[in-house]
Amino acid sequence: MSALDFDAFRRSLTKGEILPAYYFHGDENLLKEDAVHELLAVGLDSATREFNLDRRRAAELSAEEFEALVLTPPMLAARRIVVLSEVESLQQRRSKAQAVRVAVIAYLGRPSPQTLLVLVQSAGEKADVELARLAATVAFDPLPPERVGRWIRHRARKEGLAIEEDAVLHLQAVVGDDLAQVATEIAKLRAAVPDRAATIEDIANLVGVRRGETVYDFVDAVTARRFPVAAGMVQHLVGSPGNSGVRLISALAVALSGVALARAHLDDGVGETAVPERVVRILQDARPPGLRVWPEEARHWTRDAARWTGEELDAALEELLAADRRLKGTALGGDGEIVVEAVLGLAGRGRVEP
Repeated sequence: MSALDFDAFRRSLTKGEILPAYYFHGDENLLKEDAVHELLAVGLDSATREFNLDRRRAAELSAEEFEALVLTPPMLAARRIVVLSEVESLQQRRSKAQAVRVAVIAYLGRPSPQTLLVLVQSAGEKADVELARLAATVAFDPLPPERVGRWIRHRARKEGLAIEEDAVLHLQAVVGDDLAQVATEIAKLRAAVPDRAATIEDIANLVGVRRGETVYDFVDAVTARRFPVAAGMVQHLVGSPGNSGVRLISALAVALSGVALARAHLDDGVGETAVPERVVRILQDARPPGLRVWPEEARHWTRDAARWTGEELDAALEELLAADRRLKGTALGGDGEIVVEAVLGLAGRGRVEP
């Protein structure tokens, strides 16, 4: 059946177009859940919803139970909806799972016109090629940076929250592309400022991170070799919503890899004005998480590449890898101390800018 991107899926719903079966997969679980809610809003009569909606986990069903769910006629309505989550279990070798898989595939070959089946796969699981072939498929991958801001505005409107534009940008800078954490902060804002538009000061007061103190500011300080400034931000950042030592080290690793990429282009003789465009093309293929708008990042990395040699960047990435292993190998806390040591370790490997 057809493969839809997120935008095409939402456009089809606004037109009232509902297909017999959907298969949702990808790593952005919150977007999948939002899509399920939108399908329910469009596809079910609210007055009879209680009778015509079943939500089940695939691993808990037998083949016979699945068939009963999808073949039961709707009650006092034109359609019923069955939402089956954790469908990755259908790829297991166990006989029960395989029996359910056979039943699902047989049903998708001849779906009931009175039932909408929604198959939802968990994050971190490989897409099921056969389900993707038989159902309308939507991949819910992490949003690119420019889409995160749009999603924040959409979510705020949905929650009934007015929010100023610089507040949107600051919230994204503080929380990054963790949509679940963003949604949590929006809900807090809605409770804190119910009668007016949320401002950047409201964001700062709520999450405890002010302008100039975000993860992006921390990363920029490191790539610009202002290591003491970066080290001074760590303890504050580690305690803020959505942040951890692992996130800070990961953000540094992505940024310094980008600087190394820009440095390699410059060393190959590519003109400085041409490097950002080349870096953006690579970002479009790799789609690393947690970045700002890609052209902006590419310009930052190209600017700061002049401050580093290739050897310094290789050594810096080794330092960050060691810090990442330490963070993931201990349950005793002390994330901030490990990150500070890593940042100061970078300072010990070369020049330090004021």
